[in-house]
Amino acid sequence: MEIIGKSLEGGSVLRFLKHEFLTKQNKEALMPVLACLRDSDVIVPVRADLSKEDEERILSAKKGARINSDKQIRFQPDLLQSDDGTFFPIFSNEQQLTPEYAAQFSMMKLPAPYCIRMMLALEDVDGLVLDAFTEAMIIPKQSAALILKMKSHLE
Repeated sequence: MEIIGKSLEGGSVLRFLKHEFLTKQNKEALMPVLACLRDSDVIVPVRADLSKEDEERILSAKKGARINSDKQIRFQPDLLQSDDGTFFPIFSNEQQLTPEYAAQFSMMKLPAPYCIRMMLALEDVDGLVLDAFTEAMIIPKQSAALILKMKSHLE
């Protein structure tokens, strides 16, 4: 199973399957994308929610210094708006982000199921968008919830 996990690194398999689905637009092409996403790590753009004190510590720290936080640091994922709704963006790898967009955020590599759970907890979000700035694929909440019920191919 480690071979499968290694082949998913970098997102190339996920991008290939996504392209196949976007080309064919049928259920037979959709299920492999969802199964691959189930076992993939994705990139999520986030903003760190820091206390004023922690922000000052970071800005005044010397390069390479270790900084301890007095308060919990929270990360807020970005949400993208379109005519189709509000979407939680995930990316197959960092090359799928535009440099201008990426400069505004920190990037976290997270298991896709973790991102799906975060998205499902957000009331005003309509689903995920995979690789929003290249070959975008919208995954509605219902389809994303289905991913969590799928068996992992890594176990």
